[in-house]
Amino acid sequence: MPAATTSALASWRFTGTLRHYQADVLERVDTDAGSPLHIVAPPGSGKTLLGLLLAVRRGRRAVVLAPTTTIRSQWARAAESLAPDAGAVSEDPGRLADLTVLTYQALSVLDAANPFARLAHRRWRDELEADGRSPEAAELWLAELESHNRSAYRRGIASRSRTLRRRLVRQDADVLAAALHPNALALIDRLVAHEVDTIVLDECHHLLDHWALVVATLVARLRAAGRDPLLIGLTATLPSPDDAEEYDNYTSLLGDVDYEVPVPAVVREGNLAPYRDLVRFAEPTAEELAFLAAHAEGLAVLLRTTFARDTGLQFLLDVLQPEPPPVPPRSELEPPPPAPSEDPVDARLAAAFAADFAGAEAASAMLATVAPQHPLVARVPDAARRPPNTDESLRLLARFALDRVLPDPARQAQWHRIRRILADFGYALTDRGVRRTRDPVDTMLASSLAKDYAACDILRLEREALGEERLRALVVTDFAEHGNKHGGLVGAAGALRTFATLVADAASSVLRPILVTGSRTRIATRDAAELVPALEALLGAPVAAAPLLESPDVSEVHAPGVGAAALVRAASVLLTRGAVHVVVGTRGLFGEGWDCPAVNTLIDLTAVSSASGTQQLRGRTLRLDPAWPEKVAHNWTVTALLPPSFPLQAQPDATRLRRKHARLWGLDVEDPSRVVRGLSITLSAAQRAAVDAVLAKDANVSVQALNAAAPLPERSATRARWRIGEEYLDREVVSALVPRRPQTPVFRTSAPASRAVGAAFGGVVAASALAGAGAASAGALVSPELGIVTGIAVLVAGVGNAVPLARTWRRTRAQLAPGSEPYRRIAGLVWDALRRAGRVTDVGSMIAVTEGETQAGLIPLTIEVPSATKADQHVFADAMAELLGPVRTPRFLLETGRGGRSAAVRWALRRAVRQGDEGHFLAVPSLIGRRREDAEAFAAAWELQVGPCVLHAMDRPGQLALMARARRGGSDVPAPVTREEWR
Repeated sequence: MPAATTSALASWRFTGTLRHYQADVLERVDTDAGSPLHIVAPPGSGKTLLGLLLAVRRGRRAVVLAPTTTIRSQWARAAESLAPDAGAVSEDPGRLADLTVLTYQALSVLDAANPFARLAHRRWRDELEADGRSPEAAELWLAELESHNRSAYRRGIASRSRTLRRRLVRQDADVLAAALHPNALALIDRLVAHEVDTIVLDECHHLLDHWALVVATLVARLRAAGRDPLLIGLTATLPSPDDAEEYDNYTSLLGDVDYEVPVPAVVREGNLAPYRDLVRFAEPTAEELAFLAAHAEGLAVLLRTTFARDTGLQFLLDVLQPEPPPVPPRSELEPPPPAPSEDPVDARLAAAFAADFAGAEAASAMLATVAPQHPLVARVPDAARRPPNTDESLRLLARFALDRVLPDPARQAQWHRIRRILADFGYALTDRGVRRTRDPVDTMLASSLAKDYAACDILRLEREALGEERLRALVVTDFAEHGNKHGGLVGAAGALRTFATLVADAASSVLRPILVTGSRTRIATRDAAELVPALEALLGAPVAAAPLLESPDVSEVHAPGVGAAALVRAASVLLTRGAVHVVVGTRGLFGEGWDCPAVNTLIDLTAVSSASGTQQLRGRTLRLDPAWPEKVAHNWTVTALLPPSFPLQAQPDATRLRRKHARLWGLDVEDPSRVVRGLSITLSAAQRAAVDAVLAKDANVSVQALNAAAPLPERSATRARWRIGEEYLDREVVSALVPRRPQTPVFRTSAPASRAVGAAFGGVVAASALAGAGAASAGALVSPELGIVTGIAVLVAGVGNAVPLARTWRRTRAQLAPGSEPYRRIAGLVWDALRRAGRVTDVGSMIAVTEGETQAGLIPLTIEVPSATKADQHVFADAMAELLGPVRTPRFLLETGRGGRSAAVRWALRRAVRQGDEGHFLAVPSLIGRRREDAEAFAAAWELQVGPCVLHAMDRPGQLALMARARRGGSDVPAPVTREEWR
């Protein structure tokens, strides 16, 4: 390769100061390793400079691909600041330079509407030829299949398209190129001939379909020419894996993330605005609740009439008490089988949970609701003795209809009634089963008019705190017009309705709003005199505003010949100037790519809950505002909850709230010195408990009280708590949060076991001394020497029993200690077991256990391995939560307070069990219990360091009753959870 090619960027220089995380990326990644570089960094973090410096380090000719012409120009300007002369940078595909910046569209001209279908057809034809057909016969067979059985043909094309997507970068260059237009291929050939060796992919989360095909074609052509190009993928957010095909396509090019710049690091360095995530709860309007109540009442009546008696009740019992497998025939000469040692009711219950855990839990909850006095209810797990949620009820109803109703021709009317009820709740029931469809309940809550009212409340609160001269708000909806229109009850939701509600709200009347969607622009009629001339000046075109007939206080803006992009830019300028205070729009226009540094308040009314979509929205408020150096952003999520008095159990918006915050970093509400992920960045433990109480139908709480419990935080205090400019480690730590009650042993068997073993120890010591003295006296009758030897022998035998008793007593007493030492010991066992099983890579990492302040009678313990890798920390935290959480479906159970290596210890512990304590069961973490030898080693280590235990393998029917016992109890303390913290 010519020296001019390999050193094309060698003379480029950066003379500024790198940010901490930029220097960290450059230090950690290797541009010569050959594998792609995949870097995630938030908007405003300097991704452009970082990508350029990585290309400069590589030193060879490079091409940058950007999603828009605006972003392309930004790359070109940044590159010119590093290059020795402007000629080294080009945006022209006809003039390639040392660094050429192009849009993806310049390369992605397709030769067909569906390139994957064309490639899949060719692959299918090759497969037929490999099976012995001639090319003509293979093509004829495919044509006939497409003509006579189009669905089968489409299935074949779809399956091969999935394979192509997964193997995209490994395809032959000629196969990939067959899908592209000749003009795109000519540009790719020029890049190959130009000896491009580095490909920078900006906003690489867009590489989900044909753009990925184009990049894969370029890479394949370069490799075919003998080069090994470096791919550098830069994005602010990862795509959602919900579409598995597109996600496979994406990861096949770039692989896993090599480095992620967390948002807190950029905030701490002062390059993004500090922020808080906030929640406003809304209760659906009376009309919406009445609409949902009709559905709920129909479901409740159907459930009562179905499961409370006769066939339905028997169905629940059959689900929870399945018939055991048939016993194979036995010869008369064979001895009779031994009587089962386990309780058959528990054994069948455990078999039901083993076969279908979710279905058995739903049946248990339904039985506990419709027949709470049934003796089987006392045997089901504590967590299942509750009302079933709506989803469980519907799936149980569908299963009953398929198993008991459909086979009976006389019950056809009941079958159709159940189908109608399920359809009302978003389930389609056919003779093949049940599948999820569009859920009217979810749609109603997601598009509730109460959310628009909540947005007005938020704007009022923010105006009172900031003043209209400072407030710059963005209200985002999914669409301009959408929602639940059943029976004409609710008008179309979306940006249009939200804007009309905001304009009509008295508290918001002093604010000037503007609405911009793909096809409409609206303003308040009262603001037309000011905003129409301002829009004319910005757009350079005549603008008119006419009040709507159906809503005269709202005016439609008409600007002939002006597109949505120009109107969005004009709205941004007006918001920056303060000519308007609120912009209302859709996620498609104001989500990714829209930058207005003045925005300091986001009101999220969307139903998007993926990590990528949520992070893109939050990025709109984080840019630094030159007009307000002390800017602090507030990001609001509006969540609709059904009131506790409402009979419906469904709360889809609450689930969406958790998903929205699952990947967001922020200040912990209760401890602002911590930067964490999850719902604790917006709700305190007490508030989360209150939300759970609403979900649990607690009559003592209300949706309105949730908002009263969360006053608006002061922005100045938020800014101070972010500690901008202070040093940080830039490390993520994953912890297991384990709640325990003060002065309570780790396991409830510790106290009785300790008492029994202690009593046995004292008894053995006393008995040994008396027996030794007696033996010495008896032996002295024969001779003094024999008396001494006999006495010592008896005493030594007694001490032999006393030593293991003493050790066991000491370990069980240690479990009674009020501090965190027992948990530290257990955490060490789990880490060592994971290391021995090869599940973590670190060796000898230190365990840290920290006690938090008592909350609601519980002490939160933070258990972490801060020196381990992030992946290992996740494995460890999940294992701790599995071990100390409720038992579900483990392969091995650990029963504490039983067993023991010494006969004396086993005897003493059996006495404790006879006194009424059944023992405590723990699920051996799945990563430890995958192999029997690992589980046995874990149990042996527990025996030595914690206390006696018995390991039970759940691998035979006789153990099912034990599993049922293990699932009972333990519901009085919350389950452990994992927490991610940035430091």
